[in-house]
Amino acid sequence: MTNELDTSKIAQLLTQSTRQLDEATLSALHSARQNALKRQSVRARVFALTPASAHTSARWADRLSPHSAQPWIVAGLLVAILVAGTSFWQHVQEQQIDETDVAILTDDMPIEVFVD
Repeated sequence: MTNELDTSKIAQLLTQSTRQLDEATLSALHSARQNALKRQSVRARVFALTPASAHTSARWADRLSPHSAQPWIVAGLLVAILVAGTSFWQHVQEQQIDETDVAILTDDMPIEVFVD
């Protein structure tokens, strides 16, 4: 016994079944479906740069911000960490170069450094 469903056969059976219904039943089913879709609420969080509907009277700032500020905060923190890390790395590199230059100019470098 197999538990797998063949979706194409199910779709064919439903299509055949709807052909047997009268027009009044089909229109009642269609209107019931439309009413159910209107009442259905979307509960998933969505990150969008535009408002949920274009015809609402939202302020300009609301159009650029999503419903939740959390993604913007996380993105800002990541950018701040990236900038701070890059500037720290450049500062360390400059210090190492400066120390090497001073050691070369004052003859404090061992001879092994120049042999390689």
